[in-house]
Amino acid sequence: MQGKDMIGRARIGTGKTLAFGIPIMDKILSYNEKNGNPLAIILAPTRELARQVEKEFRESAPLDTLSVYGGVPINQQMRALKYGVDIVVGTPGRVIDLLRRGVLNLSQIQFVVLDEADQMLAVGFDEDVEVIMEQLPQNRQSMLFSATMPSWIRKISNKYLKDPVIIDLLVL
Repeated sequence: MQGKDMIGRARIGTGKTLAFGIPIMDKILSYNEKNGNPLAIILAPTRELARQVEKEFRESAPLDTLSVYGGVPINQQMRALKYGVDIVVGTPGRVIDLLRRGVLNLSQIQFVVLDEADQMLAVGFDEDVEVIMEQLPQNRQSMLFSATMPSWIRKISNKYLKDPVIIDLLVL
């Protein structure tokens, strides 16, 4: 990954999570400084995917991870954020809720991943994703994964990614 922004096209179930997760975890572990604020945020379109991705991170490295999503009481998620986490994985709606409540601080984010970005558009998260992207530091690595490339994906990549490397596993 070498610090470059990236757009990846791949089918579900192709091992994307560990492909982007291992380098992120390695960099966070080498950073080795706990300040309480997350260093990486992964946005997913569904609570099931958010939980699955967070589980893979949690089982792969000794980092503090948290999945955040709606449909469950927010208090436990708020407590975990106040305690401090390295990586947040969540749905855009719950991430915005936590931002508005002032308990999620994105000022230290070094890595942002939009996982299944086309699905986020399909369930109406496009505006939420843009609100979140506006809250992130300029100096970060951004990665976007999608099985298709609708115009919103191109718009978001043009607006928020810097000269991204494109990896297309659907044409192989």
